[in-house]
Amino acid sequence: MILKDVDSLLYVDTDVLFLRPIDDIWGFLRTFNATQLAAMAPEHEIPKIGWYSRFARHPYYGTTGVNSGVMLMNLTRIRNTQFKNNLIPTGLRWEEMLYPLYQKYKNYITWGDQDLLNIIFYFNPECLYLFPCQWNYRPDHCMYGSNCKGAEEEGISILHGNRGVYHDDKQPTFKALYEVIRDFSFEDNLFQSIYYPLQTKFLNTVHTLCGRIPQVFLKQIERTMKKVYESQVIVNIGGNFRL
Repeated sequence: MILKDVDSLLYVDTDVLFLRPIDDIWGFLRTFNATQLAAMAPEHEIPKIGWYSRFARHPYYGTTGVNSGVMLMNLTRIRNTQFKNNLIPTGLRWEEMLYPLYQKYKNYITWGDQDLLNIIFYFNPECLYLFPCQWNYRPDHCMYGSNCKGAEEEGISILHGNRGVYHDDKQPTFKALYEVIRDFSFEDNLFQSIYYPLQTKFLNTVHTLCGRIPQVFLKQIERTMKKVYESQVIVNIGGNFRL
C-alpha cells in the first residue's frame, strides 16, 4: 500500500543468503498464472514433523503452511484483488483485511506476519505460487534428516539461516557457509576464496545431519564458478582463441 508505483518486489528476511543469481528467482513472476499474486515455499515437506501441522491454532495454507522468509509479490495484483475471508461474506481488499485478521487471531499466532499470510492464503489458495524447498532452505530441511529433494537434485538456491544458526554452534554447516561468504572479497577468485574454504570447513561438520550432505550446499556455487569461468573464455571458431 505504501509502494504505490512499484509493480513487483522480492521480500527476504535478513538471515537469507543467495547461492545463485537473484534474477533466477525473479523469473518466477513470469510463471504466475492469472490468479497468483505471491510466491512462498512450504514451511516443511513432511507434515508429521512440520510446525504448523503439529502446533498451529489458526488456519494455514496447505498441509504444512508456508514460510515468509522469501516472498515474491506482484503488488499490482495484491492491490487490485478482493480476498475471501472469514470476517464478512464478501471479499476484502488487502488493506481492509490485515488489521481485522490480526485482531481476530492475535492470541493464537506465534510467527507474526507469517501466520497472518498463512491465514490469508488458507482462504485464497489460488492466489499463491509455491516455490520448491531449495528456494528457502532452512535447518528444518536437514536437521531431522534430508527432506528437500529439490536441494538434493539441484543444490540450495537460497539459504535461510533462521533461529540464529549463522551465529551459534547448533548448525555448523550453516555457520561455515555464512562465515565464508561474509569474509569473501568480490575481487577474489571464487574457487580459492569460497569453494575451497567451504570444502575445508565442511570436513568439520560431517558429524551433523546437515553436514552429511555437503553437496546440497556446494552444487549451485559450483555452477556459478563454471559460468564465471565460461564467461571469461572467448572462442573464435575457425580462428585464434584467447583467454
